[in-house]
Amino acid sequence: MRILHIGPYPPARDGIGVYTRTLAGALTARGHETAVVSARPHPSSPPEVMAALGDPALPEKTARFRPDVVHLQFAVPAFGPRTPAVLRLLDALDAPVVATLHEAARDLALLRAPGRMLYRRLTDRCAALVVHTRDAQRAAGPKAVLIPHFCAPPPPPATTPDALRERFGLGSAPVLLAFGFIHVDKGLDVLVDALRSLQAPVTLVVAGTVRGRTGPFRLMELRDHLHERGVRASIRRHGLENRVVFTGYVPDEEVAAWFAAADVAVLPYRKAAQSGVAHLALAMNVPVVATGVGGLRELFGSSTVPPGDAEAFAKAVTEALDGGGSPSPGVPPGPEEVAARTEALYEKVLAGAA
Repeated sequence: MRILHIGPYPPARDGIGVYTRTLAGALTARGHETAVVSARPHPSSPPEVMAALGDPALPEKTARFRPDVVHLQFAVPAFGPRTPAVLRLLDALDAPVVATLHEAARDLALLRAPGRMLYRRLTDRCAALVVHTRDAQRAAGPKAVLIPHFCAPPPPPATTPDALRERFGLGSAPVLLAFGFIHVDKGLDVLVDALRSLQAPVTLVVAGTVRGRTGPFRLMELRDHLHERGVRASIRRHGLENRVVFTGYVPDEEVAAWFAAADVAVLPYRKAAQSGVAHLALAMNVPVVATGVGGLRELFGSSTVPPGDAEAFAKAVTEALDGGGSPSPGVPPGPEEVAARTEALYEKVLAGAA
């Protein structure tokens, strides 16, 4: 079948874009024809990107592709002010729509009534919804189908863990890796408080930066910048400058090396629907300490830590460094299995449309 994906897409700096690329690649390997409408134009877009939202030729290009199914990878931050353009495009397409909801709980908590109106408008247009956790499935209603987030290693590294240690002056101390966009809900302040009580001489690496946003969504970006500023002030206040390293944005070719350098991946989130970072850590066989929120609770079970509890988090990190990281109750599926389950959903949707 011909599958049109809509969403962020590399080289855009977005985890949902990496998810879209991996899923599209796995579906292509199963014999399907795929094309992509990216959230924003980029001069280095790969050939499978037929156009970006806002391209005047987009209606002509999508009509020429004649998709059997449209798969939208959705979160409000992924599209920002282009969200209305997404809805208009869906209305203009004749094919049935499947939408993966990546951050519905977070979007609804932040946007409140406007968010509920947006999601109602979106889900009314969809034949089926994909969610990654049981909590999200209960919240999304009868159209929601649970397909877990796949577990896949990052691209092959272009550097080594030793090279990263040398570049950032990490020495030989154990590394706690906080990977991904800096966000107020990810509990970085709690992590700094936990670091203060750790007896082991560890280094915390914050590998990421604040997600850039546009239009009115710059207010969300500002909130995250203020959060980062407060965290850095706390680090200075408690004399932890030599124990915390901020790397800035991590390019794809360095992701694997950072996880290989990590002794423990730390996810002190206050809120989370699911976490691609957790799945990267599992794929790289890195011990994880995580709070029991959302999909993290489903993934790691009773070994999680209460959110906001710095002392409990520090204790769990100490145990992980001694060889007792949070085990997963089951191995998440790989991209091939997720693609097979997604293909079965497409077939069901097409049968219903017929």
